[in-house]
Amino acid sequence: MNKAQHDHFVIPLLFVVSTILMVAVMPREGQFKYQYQKGSPWMYENLDASFDFPILKTEEELRLEREKAAKYFTPYFSIKSDIEAEQLRAFSAAALDAGLPDMVSGELLSFYKELYGWGIMDETRYNQLDPEIGIAVLSGKTAEKRPVSEIYTIPSAYNYLLQKLTTFNKNEINTFNHSRLELMRFLVPNLIYDEATTLAVQSTMVQDISLTKGIVYAGQRIISQGEVVTGSTEQVLNSLREEYNSKIGFSGSLVLLVIGQSFLIALCLLLLFILIRTLRPVMLSSVAELSFILSLCVLVVMAASGTYKANPAILYLLPFPVIVLFLDSFFPTRVSLPLFIAAMLPLTFITDDYKLVIGTILAGGVAVFAFRSWGRGWQQFLSVLLVFICYILVDLSFHLISEGNFLGIHASVFRNYAIASVLLVACYPFVFILEKLFGFVSLSRLRELADTGNKVLRELSEKAPGTMQHSLQVANLAESAARNIGAYALLCRVGALYHDIGKINNPQYFIENQAAGFNPHTLLAPQESARIVIQHVEDGKSLAKKYGLPALVGNFIESHHGQTKTEYFYTEYCNTGGDPANVEDFTYKGVLPASKEQVIVMMADAVEAACRSLKDYTPESISNMVNKVIRQRISGDQLQNADISYRDLRRVQETLKIHIQEMYHARITYPTRKRLK
Repeated sequence: MNKAQHDHFVIPLLFVVSTILMVAVMPREGQFKYQYQKGSPWMYENLDASFDFPILKTEEELRLEREKAAKYFTPYFSIKSDIEAEQLRAFSAAALDAGLPDMVSGELLSFYKELYGWGIMDETRYNQLDPEIGIAVLSGKTAEKRPVSEIYTIPSAYNYLLQKLTTFNKNEINTFNHSRLELMRFLVPNLIYDEATTLAVQSTMVQDISLTKGIVYAGQRIISQGEVVTGSTEQVLNSLREEYNSKIGFSGSLVLLVIGQSFLIALCLLLLFILIRTLRPVMLSSVAELSFILSLCVLVVMAASGTYKANPAILYLLPFPVIVLFLDSFFPTRVSLPLFIAAMLPLTFITDDYKLVIGTILAGGVAVFAFRSWGRGWQQFLSVLLVFICYILVDLSFHLISEGNFLGIHASVFRNYAIASVLLVACYPFVFILEKLFGFVSLSRLRELADTGNKVLRELSEKAPGTMQHSLQVANLAESAARNIGAYALLCRVGALYHDIGKINNPQYFIENQAAGFNPHTLLAPQESARIVIQHVEDGKSLAKKYGLPALVGNFIESHHGQTKTEYFYTEYCNTGGDPANVEDFTYKGVLPASKEQVIVMMADAVEAACRSLKDYTPESISNMVNKVIRQRISGDQLQNADISYRDLRRVQETLKIHIQEMYHARITYPTRKRLK
């Protein structure tokens, strides 16, 4: 089986396997068959309840009830008997040392016991209490509710003791004053906040809040055809959908459900196939590229299905826009963005939350353009900010459409979108794993290769400076031509910069590197000269492997001359009596260009080299030379495998003419200054 037959078998198999995998992981439940939006008319027939179901409270209602429960909850406090015992012992000892009579000290001791029995609270904590709620005082396993007015602080307890002293007779008061005993010294808070009990009881109360607020009975009219969906009606419809999904569920044939899901997934992949065939047909002959794209589609369905089964709310945390960043790292945006939209379509079969799907697609569109401009270092967080703003605007827009106000926007919305946006940056580095796994070259890698300060291009500049200048000129021409026809401009630039690195081995045999007045080819036979010149392609392939250049870049080295002849040495050979039939010794053994980018680099390389030989750079001479070079490549069957139309080829041709004229425009002749007599 040759490669073509192998691809014709493997590529359809990839689509079939992808369909099976996606259908296998999808939730096995039917979807609620009604789609509706608050403020819009009911598009279906009259809807009556076919079974009893409770009306669920909205998230806003539950949030308010929980906040109310937390705000008006009675805090729990414990009386610490050990504190009371310690302070009473300390008072008794101090009273004995001060010589206080037993009757007076006994009276004061009973007052202290009374205060500690009620409980003394820290003044700061006391000020935080709500007079309308009071507190609950724990005593063993029971709790007694007390109003705030019956709770003492140290100052109020001290005032209580001073008030009790007024009931003593004059002699007892004089005796107490003579003892100089400080009553406040033995007042210590013994009513301590019990946080564990408070939180436990509070949590129980919150959990006990009812999730429902009424019931709809079987046969009851829910909404009529054409009736506008109001807030209360939407709540009932949401309750019906929740009851259907959680309890009623799918009651039909599971086999037919799977068949329906299979058809939908197959149609989505058919759309993907159509987009690929329209935007980048060469991809249909690349097993690696198709495997990559279909793997991303399967990954989306697996992640969404698994999350939906666990908790549908978590779907908003998944950074789906990273899929378009993965695609855009290896393919042009005009290809990656439509493929991303097609890859997101299966989400509509997993969840009926169209806001999630639309928000994801729009955020992906913002991400792909933001990361093009701010995709390096700290600038990535600027891109994340734009994605976050896009998410918020989409959510806010849907909220305004349904509610018509800014009420009910939860902080959780901002939190979820912020997490998804940050995860976008966290997942983006996985592009390097995908690059190695599928053998691709990412946008980041191409940017590194385009840097003329890297090791390979520095060596080319040092050993073959003329070739480096030629490569830069070719890179500029190729990049401009690529932009003009919508090809991958950065890839063209990189391919042009490296296409002649094989000349590093023997730079002196190429005219752009030769010193004036000496050409080593004058000492060689034409066949030997042709062999050395042709060898730079093989040398380039070897150096590409040595320096670890991607295979995608190596393709430009192999294809930039295709299978053309070294015309100069072939003509010289024939003119000196050589056999014209001996073409093989003067023909490059490279591969024919296959992609638009490879064709552009071949043309830019040939045109730039040919135009250097012009004696005058007029628009006519440049136009004729460009036409001649391109005709030679076409007539020599060098483009027979190329994925490029004659229309694009014509546009490349015109672009090269314009830029060659700009490169070799006429200079001003400066006048000679006349000498004064």
